[in-house]
Amino acid sequence: MSILQKDGPPQPLTNCYRVSDPTMKTPTTLRWLLISALILALPGCANRRAPNIDDFTWNTIGWERLYYWDGSRYQGSFDRKFDRDGPGTYIYPNGDRLVAIFRDGMVVGRATVLYADGKKYVGEFRNNRLTGKGTLFYLNGDRYDGRFISGKRQGRGTYTYADGGQYNGEFNNDQISGPGVLVYANGDRYQGQFHDGQPHGLGRMEFANGRTTLEGRWEQGEFLWPQLLKF
Repeated sequence: MSILQKDGPPQPLTNCYRVSDPTMKTPTTLRWLLISALILALPGCANRRAPNIDDFTWNTIGWERLYYWDGSRYQGSFDRKFDRDGPGTYIYPNGDRLVAIFRDGMVVGRATVLYADGKKYVGEFRNNRLTGKGTLFYLNGDRYDGRFISGKRQGRGTYTYADGGQYNGEFNNDQISGPGVLVYANGDRYQGQFHDGQPHGLGRMEFANGRTTLEGRWEQGEFLWPQLLKF
């Protein structure tokens, strides 16, 4: 699943999963059994599985990596409570990479997301979600500049196509929907209502080759009947 469809990186590890002493050595089997018993006795942890040695992994030089139970991992700075803190990279199980500055486990300000499929996002994060203003670069050369809510294009934005076409207008639920203007690569221009990426509703199509303008009602990209418009 793409990071754009996620709620953002996991929240900081809860008390029932934290290691409180960053200098502790690899525990023995008996010690892990005692720790597991204490963890399961904590409020809210009764339905959690007990951690094992693979849940808390560090190297012999310094505390540089955290591994999470869902297969994701974090490389960078974190504090003694194992909250992500400072510059770092959060790597999702599918290979998407979030590069950001963290404070108390939360993304601060702008961040960069490098997707496994080649896309790239640069922009704001709020409450560990891809929300706010940003730019999404696509592998085929397209780009989107505008607003996002929980990883989806939402509100006013501009989509620029690699072939030279450009759309300026509203997005809803990650789709071109609402009032907008689409200029095609060949110079044709449509102004009006869109739904799911197609002219739908009242709109006007002007043709670069001088063909008669189509003005009226559209449905799923097809012109239905003429109607005089005032915009």
